[in-house]
Amino acid sequence: ARSLCLSVRGTSLNQTISQRYKDIRHYKFQIEKVKKDLRVTLSNPTLFSQILFIFDNNNQYIKLSSKQRLQNKFNGLRSSSSNTGIVTADPDVLPIKEPVENRVTAIQVELTPQEQAVLALGPRFALTPRIDEELLTSVRVEIAACAYRLRWVTLMKNVSSCPTALQHLKQKGCPFQRPFLKAPPDNNADVEDALRRLNRFVMNQISGAKVPFNLKHDEAVGLKSLRSKKDQLHFSVSDKGGEFVVMDRVKHQELTTHHIATAGVYKHVPPTRKYKGEVRQIAQPSDLSYQRQIKSMVSTLENQANKLWGDICEKRQLGSDIFEFFKTHNTSLPTMYVLLKTHKFNPADIGPDSNMLDVCKVRPIVSCCGSPTEKLAWLCTTVLSPLLDFVPSHLKKTHDHLEVLSKLSKEQLKDWKFCSGDVSSLYTNIDIMGCVDDIMNLASEHLDSFDLLGLQLVDIHQMLEFVFGNAYFIFNRRLYLQLVGLFMGCKPSPIGAIVRMYTFERRSVYTDVHYLPVVERIYGRYVDDAAAVVKSLEQAQALFDSIAQQDPDKRIQWEIDFPETEEEFTPFLGTQIRIGDDGEVQHKYYR
Repeated sequence: ARSLCLSVRGTSLNQTISQRYKDIRHYKFQIEKVKKDLRVTLSNPTLFSQILFIFDNNNQYIKLSSKQRLQNKFNGLRSSSSNTGIVTADPDVLPIKEPVENRVTAIQVELTPQEQAVLALGPRFALTPRIDEELLTSVRVEIAACAYRLRWVTLMKNVSSCPTALQHLKQKGCPFQRPFLKAPPDNNADVEDALRRLNRFVMNQISGAKVPFNLKHDEAVGLKSLRSKKDQLHFSVSDKGGEFVVMDRVKHQELTTHHIATAGVYKHVPPTRKYKGEVRQIAQPSDLSYQRQIKSMVSTLENQANKLWGDICEKRQLGSDIFEFFKTHNTSLPTMYVLLKTHKFNPADIGPDSNMLDVCKVRPIVSCCGSPTEKLAWLCTTVLSPLLDFVPSHLKKTHDHLEVLSKLSKEQLKDWKFCSGDVSSLYTNIDIMGCVDDIMNLASEHLDSFDLLGLQLVDIHQMLEFVFGNAYFIFNRRLYLQLVGLFMGCKPSPIGAIVRMYTFERRSVYTDVHYLPVVERIYGRYVDDAAAVVKSLEQAQALFDSIAQQDPDKRIQWEIDFPETEEEFTPFLGTQIRIGDDGEVQHKYYR
C-alpha cells in the first residue's frame, strides 16, 4: 500500500509538471506572436522597447512570485517527506537557486558598486518611460504610421488584378521606399472606424497609466555616474556572452586600430589629388582632405551601382518604376566596429599593466546599412536565400542539432563522442571570386526552385561581384579597403560563407565513404561552427582537416573542441553536449 501510494503521488506530480510545461510553451508562443505583431506595427524601436520593458517588468514580477510559491511548496514537500521517510532529490544534484550570471565585464576600468549594479541589469533593460507630452506625441505618430500602412494593405487586398512587379517586391518584404508616395484613400468606413477605436483605446491606456520608477537608489546613482563618464568610457555588448563590456574609449579605439593593422586583410586608402595630370598622394592630408575623399568615393560607388542596375533593368525590361525604386542615392560608406569575444579570454587576467591588445579577441563587424551597395545586396539575398534549403549541413537554428540528436537511438550513439569545430575568421578568409562561382553553380543546379524576380543568374553574378568587390569602409573618419574576404554585416555574406563551406564539404565528408557513418548520424554547421559525432580526437581532426584541404587558398583553419574525459561537455553554439558510454545524450545551457 505504501509503495502504491508513492507511485500514485509520483505519477500525479509528473502529470502536473508536464501540464505546467505545456501551458508555459503555449503562453510563450502567444507572447512571441504578440511581440512579432507589435514589432511590425510599431516602426519606432524606442517605443517598442518601452512597451516591451513594461511587459517584461510585469512578467519578471510574476516569475518571482511563482518561483517563491513553488519554492515554499518544495520546502514543504521536503519537510513532510523527511518525516515520512520518503527519499527526496539531492539538493546538490538538483540546485534550487538559479546561477547568478555576471552581466558586466570591465577591462582595465574601475567601476563603483553602484555602476556595476545598474550595468548588471543587462543590455535588454530599459528605463521606465516618462509619460509626458513628448511620449504622447510619439505614440500619435506611430498610430498615424500604422493607419497609413493599414490603409494601403486593405487597398491592395481588394485589388483583383495581378500585382505589378513593384507590388510583388513589396510582398517579399522589401524595406525600401520610394522618395515620395501619395497618401492612401481613407474612404473605407470599417477601417477608419477600427483606427479611431484603436487610437482612443491606446491614448486612454497611456494617458491614465502610472508607471513607477524602476531603478533602486544605488542603481540611479550608478546611472548618473555613468552618464557623467560617457565621454571617457566605451559601452558595448560582448560577442556571444550578452553582457555589457566597459573599457576606456581611447583604448577601445586603439584595439580596433590594432586589429585593422594586424589582421592582414585591410588597407588604408590615403587621399590623393591630381597634379599636372598625375594622381599623387597628399603628403600631409587634413581632415578636409579625408572628408572630400570619402565624399568622392560615395559618389563613385553610387554612380557605379546605378549604372549597373540601369543596364540590368534595360536588358530585362523591368521598367522605370523598378529602376527608380532601387536607385542608390543619399548613402554613406559602411563603418567598422568590433565586439569583444569575452568567451575566448579571461577579462580578469587583464591587469592595469597588461598588454590588452595582445590578449583581447575581437569580432569585426562592418555595418552596411545605408551604404551604396545595400539595395543590390538586398536583391541578391532575397533571390538566393532559398539556396540554403539545398545545403544539407546547414543548421537554420541554433538548436537544430539537439533535434537531430534526439532522433538518434542510444544504440546509434553508443561509443561515439560529440565534437565541435570553429573556423577561424571565416568571413575574412573566403576568396570572393571562388565564393561567387560556388553560389552560381549551386543556383544553376536548382534554378527551378526559387524566384529570380525577373532577373537572370548573370545579373545576380554581376551584382554579387559589385557588392563583395567594393569593400570600402570607414573607421575613425579614415577610408579603408578590405582586400580579402567578405564583410560580416553585408546581407549576402552569410549565404556566401555557407555555400562556400558546403562546396568544400561536398568534395570531402559527403563523398568520402570513410566519413559516411558520421554523416549518417550528425554533421551540421551553423555558418562557421560545425558539429559531429566521432570515435576519437584523431578522427575529429581528420574530419575537419579533410574539409580544410579543399580550400585552394589554404586559409581555412579549424579550432576543435573534443571531450578529454568521460564527464566533460563539449560546447556548441548556446549549448553543451555530452554523450555517455551508453549513448545517452545530455545537454545544458552554455554561456
